[in-house]
Amino acid sequence: MNNQGHYAAAMSAFVIWGFFSIPLRAVEDFTAGEILYFRILFSLIALLIVILAFKTKDLQQDWKRLIALPREQIRTTVFLTLAGGALLGVNWLTFIYIVNDINVKTASFSYLICPVITAILGYLLLQEKLNIIQWVSVGLCAISCLLIGLSSALELWYSVLTALTYALYLISQRKNQGFDRIIGLGVQVIFCFVMLSFVRGYLVDRVPTSAHFYGVVMIIAVFFTILPLFLNLFALNKINSATIGILMYINPLINFSVALIVFKEHISMLQAMGYSLIIVALILFNYPNMRKIQAAASLKRTH
Repeated sequence: MNNQGHYAAAMSAFVIWGFFSIPLRAVEDFTAGEILYFRILFSLIALLIVILAFKTKDLQQDWKRLIALPREQIRTTVFLTLAGGALLGVNWLTFIYIVNDINVKTASFSYLICPVITAILGYLLLQEKLNIIQWVSVGLCAISCLLIGLSSALELWYSVLTALTYALYLISQRKNQGFDRIIGLGVQVIFCFVMLSFVRGYLVDRVPTSAHFYGVVMIIAVFFTILPLFLNLFALNKINSATIGILMYINPLINFSVALIVFKEHISMLQAMGYSLIIVALILFNYPNMRKIQAAASLKRTH
């Protein structure tokens, strides 16, 4: 079966995310908390519309599946789902803050190191195996982080925090299997919005009155949150996670290009060395997956 549409969907999702810093900078006069709060609100409205319009049967099936589980497993499923919502909220907040209050290249570095951090957490928490080449790439990643830290400890701190929260989110969702992803995301966004509502006074200094603000945040919620998530889920129907993992690097590489070309951000020599080293680490880390994909493609051509 031709999977070109699914590859196009996956690539489109990561290309869209790669340009995410541009609409964020369009509302840089507002705080990260204000942007996050209304991004979550608009994303929640969009997800509820989608779930109620197209996912009611899946919602009923997921509920029946949940209540049929043993009590301990129900508690674990609920905990992992809600923890995922909390991690998403922290990740989105730190990413917005980095882009608008620090720089875009730091946001890019966060998602370059995220897969390696995810793999380390998978090894520690899920007993997933890493081969020797991947451990070498982990070591190169650590040296890269050291170089970035020598250049700017603050930038490294925010990069690691953003990468760590998203890596923990991915790990938690790997353990939380068997339920519709869109419905799960809807529950997580609801929980995140409820959490934010309790601290709204700290996040939102004032209710924005600018039509420009609401227009841009609506675009962020629909075209930079919900749409790429749908495209990613569609792609996963036919493309394995290893391929998605490699295509994922389209996002930070475009983001890094935007930092240099659009926002004219400066990169020091230490930072250049650190970013170059992380690229080498990522090539090594993904080498086994690239070989598998290449072998699968060759096999498909022979048939």
